[in-house]
Amino acid sequence: MTGEIQFQDFVVTKILGQGIDKYKSLFPHVSAAIQLASGGKPTTVGDGIEYIYTDSRHTNPLCRVIPTALVEQRQNFNYDKEKYREILLEAAETVLGYFGFDRTAFDDPPKKRMKWWQHLNDEKLKDRDTEKI
Repeated sequence: MTGEIQFQDFVVTKILGQGIDKYKSLFPHVSAAIQLASGGKPTTVGDGIEYIYTDSRHTNPLCRVIPTALVEQRQNFNYDKEKYREILLEAAETVLGYFGFDRTAFDDPPKKRMKWWQHLNDEKLKDRDTEKI
């Protein structure tokens, strides 16, 4: 082990549930399938589309991911560190939430993701403050 992260470590795979022309939104796997099709590698329903997030906040959905089949054609590409950090924290919270793990300790800056019981508590506090007036 050299300690270097390989691009294979960042591969996300999703199944193409319908033809790319049937999708109304450009989900990441659909964007990757469109890029594959335009690169001469057609996809069909049921194919596993492998891609890497490169810039999940880009305004153009086709620039947010890169299919793994096209990685070698691109000279320079960077993976989206923040997106993978978010994915990892979501997974950790899902698995470890039962034991009290909360991703907000690792959010930088903390996001306004509140649990349903936190919303209820906030509403109770607002009602109590309103009754005092």
